[in-house]
Amino acid sequence: MATEQTWHWRVDVCADRRVVALFGEIDMSGADRLDDLLHETIAQAGTVEVDLERVTFIDSTVLSTLVGAHHHATDRGVDLTLVNAAGQVRRVLDMTGIMQLLGRMADPPPAAI
Repeated sequence: MATEQTWHWRVDVCADRRVVALFGEIDMSGADRLDDLLHETIAQAGTVEVDLERVTFIDSTVLSTLVGAHHHATDRGVDLTLVNAAGQVRRVLDMTGIMQLLGRMADPPPAAI
């Protein structure tokens, strides 16, 4: 039985910078493809931003994938950052410390409600 694709992506290219815009809900069923996408993009650029503005859900497998991509990027001298995380995704990234590791300094946490 095939699983339905619950997310998609777009990669914007600008000189030595790539922006990987992710959309939808990403869980363990999409983690391998996300890992491949991030590794491919890291191989092509000096700077990679992962735009999470339109991601509505991630699970622990995706967290592991993001940390693995960070290590892969660091080994290759590539700057990998997460930008525009919001809602549940931002809360999970903040609680696990991943936003502090991979977030851009100009991307502050959302104001308390």
